[in-house]
Amino acid sequence: MILPAILILFSIVIYPMIYSFWISLHTWYLGKPQQFPFVGLSNYYALLFKDSVFRISLRNTLVILSVCIPVEFALGLILALLLNRKDLKGRKIFRSILIAPVVLTPVVAGVLWKFIFHPRLGILNYLLSLVGIRGIEWVADPRFALVSVMMVDIWQWTAFMMLVLYAGIISLPREPYEAAQLDGATSWQQFIYLTMPLLRPIIIVALLIRTMDIVKIFDVIYVLTRGGPGDATEVLTLYNFRVGLNYFDMGKAAAMSWIIAIIIILLAQAYLRIIQTEPFGRGAI
Repeated sequence: MILPAILILFSIVIYPMIYSFWISLHTWYLGKPQQFPFVGLSNYYALLFKDSVFRISLRNTLVILSVCIPVEFALGLILALLLNRKDLKGRKIFRSILIAPVVLTPVVAGVLWKFIFHPRLGILNYLLSLVGIRGIEWVADPRFALVSVMMVDIWQWTAFMMLVLYAGIISLPREPYEAAQLDGATSWQQFIYLTMPLLRPIIIVALLIRTMDIVKIFDVIYVLTRGGPGDATEVLTLYNFRVGLNYFDMGKAAAMSWIIAIIIILLAQAYLRIIQTEPFGRGAI
């Protein structure tokens, strides 16, 4: 029973990875499939040190990552704590409304927000006009295009962070809290020195999942801006798609895929190191 599983794993996971790495060491254009010269690490060198669009796409990806992750975590944690309050009326309705964006596929979310961002017919500019703010070209202005993408990501995936953290909060043991209350700990002290350290593994898992999703972000940007205007919203996966399926440079596209994979692995290792370190707040009460 093990051998078939190993064969399936090899055929659909391991072999494609090995083959893609082999392609990344060659110059291979789909328009000239018979020409397949070995170039070693030249594709990687060209991407990292000569390709300005790749550097822009890497920068945009890191900007989205550095903004969306903290905001989604902070909002998700606040909402999870609110849902955990026993005195909150209409918790089930509130929770159902909040998780609605997660149910939508990224393509549908992108189409929805494309209407919201419309400069003349969109509801967002209409609301701004009510307070005297002139309409903004959200996805057509390079100053606001990346902000628009981040707004959509935060709107859609904050609820995911909320659900994961809420599930973690309701599963925490009650004994430490009862002991802390007997010792006179305030609600803030219980949150800082009990809730946060106990939630640490769950927080890391949630952050890791969202980090991998953002590094691989594609659908929403493709629907909203297609990387434009100019290179304002060009990200790694979109540029990878363009290089491979528009320019037919499969060697360079394969190299870029491996660079994206290495970035995800490095970020995952950083999160795992955080889990293994001493939790903050231990013994503070």
